Amino acid sequence: MTGTERLDRSDEAERLWVTHMPIMGSGPDIGVMTPARLRALPVAFPFDPVVPRAFGISRSAAYRALAAGELPITPLRLGRKLIVKRADLLAALGVPDDEDGGGK
Repeated sequence: MTGTERLDRSDEAERLWVTHMPIMGSGPDIGVMTPARLRALPVAFPFDPVVPRAFGISRSAAYRALAAGELPITPLRLGRKLIVKRADLLAALGVPDDEDGGGK
């Protein structure tokens, strides 16, 4: 067996572990986090995939920014999971929590 064949086989083995399941809905505006979609989020939700999409950055960039303290939110850690409160995310993005823009 040559070195190239071995590399090809290891590449194939790695590809078997890649998941191709959609995380959120489908369509032309997949991943677009509008104020209405942000307000429709549950009161608390997992950090990934919502926070990276809301800030328009990749997953790895979001985790790096979180580790460096550069994200304007602080998720709650429950075991190994990171949970974000909707109110914290809306405040960090400057999105009012109500439809009429915060007016009473």
